[in-house]
Amino acid sequence: MSRLNKNATKLIIVWILLLSILYSLLSILRHNHFQSGGFDLGLYDQTVWQYSKFLTPYNTIKERFILGDHLTLTLPLLAPLFFVWDDVRILLVFQAFWISFSTLAIYKLCLKRGLSPFASLNLSFIYSLFYGIQFAIFFDFHPVIIGVGLIAWLVYFLESHQSKLFAVTLVLLLLTQENMGLALTSLGLIYLFRQKYRSLAITFIFGGLLWSLLATKIVAFFSPVGFQYTPEFVFNPLKILGGFFDSEEKRLVWIYSFSWFAFLPLLSLGSFLAVSFDLAQYFVTGQEFARMWSPYMHHRAILAPYLVLGVLETMEVFKRKGVNLEKISVFLVIISLGLQYFLHFPLNKLTKPIYWQDETWMTDNQKLLKRIPDNVSLVAQQNLIPHLSHRKEIYLVWPRQHEGQWWLDFGGKPRYLVVDLHPNQWLTQLLESNENFEAAVKNMESAGRLTLVTSVNKSLLFKIND
Repeated sequence: MSRLNKNATKLIIVWILLLSILYSLLSILRHNHFQSGGFDLGLYDQTVWQYSKFLTPYNTIKERFILGDHLTLTLPLLAPLFFVWDDVRILLVFQAFWISFSTLAIYKLCLKRGLSPFASLNLSFIYSLFYGIQFAIFFDFHPVIIGVGLIAWLVYFLESHQSKLFAVTLVLLLLTQENMGLALTSLGLIYLFRQKYRSLAITFIFGGLLWSLLATKIVAFFSPVGFQYTPEFVFNPLKILGGFFDSEEKRLVWIYSFSWFAFLPLLSLGSFLAVSFDLAQYFVTGQEFARMWSPYMHHRAILAPYLVLGVLETMEVFKRKGVNLEKISVFLVIISLGLQYFLHFPLNKLTKPIYWQDETWMTDNQKLLKRIPDNVSLVAQQNLIPHLSHRKEIYLVWPRQHEGQWWLDFGGKPRYLVVDLHPNQWLTQLLESNENFEAAVKNMESAGRLTLVTSVNKSLLFKIND
């Protein structure tokens, strides 16, 4: 044990590097196999690419100025990544490294709270593999992951009294997305129960709420439809309480989140309130947010630092009672690895040979994409967009029914259409059934709207006729 304590810092650095590679592989393989999408990898890739070229960040995928979607003011800081590797995959590599690097902040925070290096290593290891983080990496690129890493460092800088770094990190957090003010409010609910930080916690709570309110106004100013994610407020306490648990997806979020830390955060009122407040913005704000209830998307990653803080609060109580914290940390590792094994969270996919294999249709798509010039304006289906979004004009095709017939709708005036018609595609890839999508393409071609330019089996490039 003494040797592990002595080498814990080296081990955490090795783990960060290894995890960065694993998370990069997880997301890049998914992207290479055409499972990523225009939402969100494609739209953020186009935006960061535009910043790297000093272009106006008008997002043609959502057909609006990017700040009219989310207040993502830290994205320009990622533009230099494309000077290193001018490829969408650099965003996935950065995201993998950034969230893995935040493990160091949790490790240093645990040491600051009085845990041994071994116990700190264990708790930061559990944080780094949190199911919500895994699904966020697996989902796509999203600024919320930048925010999660910033929260981890913000807390460490706060408790280590590094005021300048704390201030810089706080500003970066609030500029990352409009709901990061709500994330700050959640932190305030945790620190409200620590007397030393109580006045700052109150500032976090109310300042965070005010910032998010202001940020939504800024987004609405840049959006042609106003703020798209306006919540519906319910004032019936029973309905609010019921809204936290009235679907299987919501119940799974609660179970997965707290079981990952063996339910210890439930013993911390501040941590429980922080998690509840974060989930409230999705769970009790109307059906508009139903797609955000899932435990399998990036929204759950932000719970990780709140739950870790809850574990630390609980461990302080255990320590006063003479409980061996190193044994508790080992128990937590066993629980999380057990859940990882039995519930097949995303990193398990790297152990499956099929996850590494290219299918014929994937190779066909890759061959076709190489034939498309870099600068032409395009419209493409959802899962092809992230492979084509390094350009000024890339539009999303929407299969829609008009007068009983299926057609392809899209914005702008693109010159070419790129589609993949191989069978058995997911709804998330085509945004419609395979049959209806193919019918729309055939109707467009029959009406003279499309002329086939080139194809590789079922991968097709059409010229769009005016």
